[in-house]
Amino acid sequence: MINFMINAVDFSSFLIRIQKTHVMIGLILATIGFATILLARRIASVARKEENKKYPVENNNKVYITIKAFGLVMLLVALIIMVFE
Repeated sequence: MINFMINAVDFSSFLIRIQKTHVMIGLILATIGFATILLARRIASVARKEENKKYPVENNNKVYITIKAFGLVMLLVALIIMVFE
């Protein structure tokens, strides 16, 4: 019975923590960053010139690397916002 009460208290403190503004902003930024990282190859292929759209995007493409870096920076900012109040 006591173990259940301790778990209930931990869950309620978890809900309180999730509802804080900086945690919500961090989660939103992390979601945007993660989606950007996953969709970087498609975004880079859309940004290409018309005659090169039929070829796959290579790993050394500057637009592809820039989009990946942007997503990673978004994840880093999200982590910093969520950790520090």
